[in-house]
Amino acid sequence: KTLTFCSEGNPESLSPILNTSTTSLDVTGQMYESLVAFKKGTTQIRPALAERWHISADGLTYTFFLRKGVKWHSNDAFKPTRDLNADDVLFSIKRQWLPDHPFFNVSSAQHPYFNDMGMADILASIHKVDEHTVQFKLKQPVAPFVANLAMYWAGIQSAEYAQAMLKIAMPQRVDQAPLGTGPFRWVDRSEER
Repeated sequence: KTLTFCSEGNPESLSPILNTSTTSLDVTGQMYESLVAFKKGTTQIRPALAERWHISADGLTYTFFLRKGVKWHSNDAFKPTRDLNADDVLFSIKRQWLPDHPFFNVSSAQHPYFNDMGMADILASIHKVDEHTVQFKLKQPVAPFVANLAMYWAGIQSAEYAQAMLKIAMPQRVDQAPLGTGPFRWVDRSEER
């Protein structure tokens, strides 16, 4: 069904990686999902895009097993040809972390939430084990790492959509016309008052 959302102001951005204000996060939180989420009204972690995860005994390796069959939203410019997979997780994290990533500077070189969480100092690597498995390696043990991944900055974006928009020289569209896996799909922004 349609959700009409009246906000106290316009969101600064429709991308989960560019926002720190509740005005923006209230909107992007409806469209994007993270690997894990908080149980409603608590700080307990529950599965979201990852159905389960494993933490190594030394606290340095986190392996996430993605749900299969997770569908992406679509829009007039892009129709997904595949479901969510590990490439999307890598894209979403690396575009905020690695300055040489093709999307690091798209829309903004500032990734305030990612940086405020100290993720660049925490992450050693991230890699795809297989289509539905992603592994993070940390520089040192960080007790709240899984909870950090429940934050809005970790909303997963479509790598396929990003590549399609890059190919037509409109990479910023990924952040302006969002496609997520969340409960609501973006349609438009009305300026009615």
